[in-house]
Amino acid sequence: MSETIAQTVSDYVQGMTHADASLLREVFDPRAFIVGNYEGATEWLSLEDFIHQIRSADQGLQEQQQEFEILGIDKTGDTASVKLTTRVAGLGFSEYLTLLERDKNWTIVHKLYYVRS
Repeated sequence: MSETIAQTVSDYVQGMTHADASLLREVFDPRAFIVGNYEGATEWLSLEDFIHQIRSADQGLQEQQQEFEILGIDKTGDTASVKLTTRVAGLGFSEYLTLLERDKNWTIVHKLYYVRS
């Protein structure tokens, strides 16, 4: 079954919102890096470090609603870039995801973020 870019992004946000390690491992390439400035320091996290951080932050509250807006998708061949805003655990983020299509499914290979609030 072919997965669209928008579905991959939605799954990513659901994984973040509910601290769902399995879902995050499905949408990210295991070699992905998550990069951004958090609390004044630049973070360069591996996928596993990122998952650990999310799970440690107590964000996995099942009653949380997914809050995100895709602001743009730029697709060329089997590559894509997505700009979106999200709100997780009371924080607003601007995010840039880079994706690669493999076997008719889109996988996040890099995440760059900025905390807005």
